[in-house]
Amino acid sequence: MLDTDNESSRDLNVWISIADLFAGLLLIMIIGLVAALHGRNSEEIKISDELGKAMTQAASLTKKMQEKLNAIRPGLTSQTPHSETEVVIPAGALFKKLKYDDYLRDPAKNQLLTDIRSAVKQTIDEAGDERKFFRIVIEGHTDSDPIGEKNATEAIPTNWELSSRRATGVLRFFEEGGLNAKEYNIVALGLADTDQVGPNTTDDEKSLNRRIVIRVEPIIEKMRMAASDRK
Repeated sequence: MLDTDNESSRDLNVWISIADLFAGLLLIMIIGLVAALHGRNSEEIKISDELGKAMTQAASLTKKMQEKLNAIRPGLTSQTPHSETEVVIPAGALFKKLKYDDYLRDPAKNQLLTDIRSAVKQTIDEAGDERKFFRIVIEGHTDSDPIGEKNATEAIPTNWELSSRRATGVLRFFEEGGLNAKEYNIVALGLADTDQVGPNTTDDEKSLNRRIVIRVEPIIEKMRMAASDRK
């Protein structure tokens, strides 16, 4: 009877030891999980803070760009819902209807685009070494009126091609004046009528939608890599 009791006691002790081991492992896993989640949340908060600061810096650069341009060309930029964070140039100031390279032949339009380029370059150069963390985005926008068969050409069959030609044309003009696209992180894209600032009912409303937008954006990945290198 005593041997049986001793065996039962040994079995119980074994199971208690195994239970303690599993409890210990579970506790370690829970502590590790909590630590990992805490670290991830801290990292997410840090990234969120960095993004907020970067967006503020980008908006500040865009505002400086607007101020420089308005000093040279008062009243040029359009007022849109996003005009505080982007420079908006009415397409009519740079291009004739359904055209995309008028500044190559029109001295007045050429000078206007030269002034725009100067304001952009001065602003970004003043940012110094920090400019490598920002991107200049040039967007071409049209109204919703289709080009139609009568006006369509092989080069410009739709508003997509028209908006793209206008945006890339501005980029090339910038490059010719010392704003190298690679060095200054410049990109251009045509958005046709996918991002309207208002209705397309009247001619005045349509003219607001036909525009070139220039905006400064932070390059988050470059900022994150630089922050990681400083650790």
